[in-house]
Amino acid sequence: GLDYTSGAALQTQTGWTLLNTGDDLAITTGNLSFPNLVASTGNKVSFGGGGIDAYKAITAQTSGTVYYSLLLNVGSMSGVTDTNGGYIAGLAFDNTTFGGTLWTKRVDDTNFNIGIEVRTAVGALTSYSTASYQTGKTYLVVVAYTFNTGGAADDVAKLWIDPVPGDSEPTATLTDTHVGVDLTNVGRFFLRQDSATETPTLEIDEIRIGTTWASVTPKAPLGIKQNAISGLKVYPNPVTNGNLFITSDSNEAKIVTVYDILGKQVLNAKTSNNAVNLSSLKGGAYIVKITEEGKTDTRKLIIE
Repeated sequence: GLDYTSGAALQTQTGWTLLNTGDDLAITTGNLSFPNLVASTGNKVSFGGGGIDAYKAITAQTSGTVYYSLLLNVGSMSGVTDTNGGYIAGLAFDNTTFGGTLWTKRVDDTNFNIGIEVRTAVGALTSYSTASYQTGKTYLVVVAYTFNTGGAADDVAKLWIDPVPGDSEPTATLTDTHVGVDLTNVGRFFLRQDSATETPTLEIDEIRIGTTWASVTPKAPLGIKQNAISGLKVYPNPVTNGNLFITSDSNEAKIVTVYDILGKQVLNAKTSNNAVNLSSLKGGAYIVKITEEGKTDTRKLIIE
């Protein structure tokens, strides 16, 4: 998630770099979610129309495939009338050389197409979905940029819409190739506000960038089960001093297992005095599973 303070501007946060001037990429309260995807934490980013663009530097890649995924919720396509659509995110070599760009194009005020372009030149070259998508609905979007070695203009971009988190890489929704010089490397991910006729009002959350499919489509490790253990209380949340307290009506001994967001077990303990020491764990989001007298509950947990 975008673990930044609501009301701040994304381009001012550590790791993000401002590219131009205009309206902020605004951090707003709340999260987007998608079934079986690792739960969001922090907040989300909201923008639309013309305004500031910003990028996040990543480890530069010159071979293989670079993936990024995000949750996308378009609020309205009203006034977004450019017939070619506009791009809202992508990968980059520098400030002007882009690839694997993500596009939207108006069908009507409440429906839109999603597109992909291997190299950003003109929107007329963008490959768009034949299906239309609804405003106000959250979609999991995955984009890949693959370096090929057969020539100077043979790289490929692919797009997936609503893949199943945790599954192996499926057939792409769209594939885009066209004549155009390949990127020298991919070292940035960016968000873009173009103009009122190209960029709809939208929200983005859960941006992930990696070199494997699994790294950008992680499945939630456990279902969040609640109320199986009578009177269960788990506090404080967030944990700030390394100690987590767990009580219940019976106060019997409990087995406590903690998983990171990728589903890896990072701690297993038995407690009979209601306290669990989590000081060995780094700050971040976790799932804690509690078992007492054959009953199991799970909770989302934040460690600061």
